[in-house]
Amino acid sequence: MAQIAREKKAAVKKVAYEKKQEEGGKKVMSWIFGVLIALAVLFVAYSIFIVA
Repeated sequence: MAQIAREKKAAVKKVAYEKKQEEGGKKVMSWIFGVLIALAVLFVAYSIFIVA
C-alpha cells in the first residue's frame, strides 16, 4: 500500500517538474526569438545607413 502511494507521489512530482521545464523552455525560446528579431532590425538599420 505504501509503495503505491510513493509511486503516485513520484508521478505527481514528475508531471509538475515536466510542466515547470516546459514553461521555462517556452520562456527561453521567446527570449531567443526576441533577440534574433532585434538583431535583424539593427542589421537592417545598419545596412540602410551604409548604403545611404
